Amino acid sequence: MSRWAALSASVLLVLTFGATAHAQLERQKPDLSFDLDDALRLQLAQGQQADDEPVPPAGEEPTQPGAPGPGEPAAPGPGEPGAPQPGEPIPPPAPPTVAAKPKGDVSYGGGLHVRGLFVPTWFLNMFLDASTPLNSAGIGAEFVRRKGNFDIVATMNFGFYSPEDGNYLGNGKNPADDTDYIQFRNLNVLAFDVAFIGHHYFLPWLSLIYGAGLGLGIVLGDIYRISNYFGKCSHDNLDDFGQCNPVAPGDTGSQQRWNEDRDRWLADGCHQDGKDSPMAPCQFREGDVWPVVPIVHLLLGVNFKINEQFSVRVDGGFHNAFYFGVGGHYFFYTH
Repeated sequence: MSRWAALSASVLLVLTFGATAHAQLERQKPDLSFDLDDALRLQLAQGQQADDEPVPPAGEEPTQPGAPGPGEPAAPGPGEPGAPQPGEPIPPPAPPTVAAKPKGDVSYGGGLHVRGLFVPTWFLNMFLDASTPLNSAGIGAEFVRRKGNFDIVATMNFGFYSPEDGNYLGNGKNPADDTDYIQFRNLNVLAFDVAFIGHHYFLPWLSLIYGAGLGLGIVLGDIYRISNYFGKCSHDNLDDFGQCNPVAPGDTGSQQRWNEDRDRWLADGCHQDGKDSPMAPCQFREGDVWPVVPIVHLLLGVNFKINEQFSVRVDGGFHNAFYFGVGGHYFFYTH
């Protein structure tokens, strides 16, 4: 009996210990179904947030807010030169600077030129049926202001504008009674003009020049005029001074003196203003010559830069007559 009682007590003790341990384990076991649901929802939310964030390009590290961009210098760290001290306000960024455009130098110089002057017959034929061409020369001095590719040139020019003596007839006039024999005596022009000249450089020492100018000219010298005798001139003999001339028909002695020396014949002949006519030729000084004439200057040429101080210009154009010339300039001051 005592043996069965001991066995029963041992079984009860084991059952009691097992029940107590099972209850303790049940209290420590987590709610697995609740934890799994929460973890699933958290993982889905994190995946959605990762999809919304931009992905930096390959090879480029993501930048933090306020970090300098590519190629920008990093801000100085604490203790480095230029770093703000504690409590010191950060200065605003400096405005962008624009490089100033350099100003071109201005040079001043002087020079001389010589020109060949000519007025061809084809040009005079636009206004006259009979004329004599001009083949002469001119010289002058110049003052130049040069800035970059642009010159302002003030010129004083003395030109010899006396054509050959000869017969003149206006367009549409009757050669029988309107042809005059004209003498030019020291017909010169002292001209002052200002020209504006541009340069187009092909090489550092070679440039094309082109320009124009205006001015005034003082007319010097005289023009003497006498009518050719009536009926002696026609369109066929205007250039034949032996036939178209002021000598009266039939006066063989006078005609011979005329043929030998026209200037002497004219000097010994009649000289009186207001008396000249085709029936009684009498030389007189032309009074309709303007004392001052406008100057029109057009030019085209090339300029050779020898060095910074000296240049040579070869040009042609129109300066109240066609011309071709050469000139040199020395630049004595630059600022």
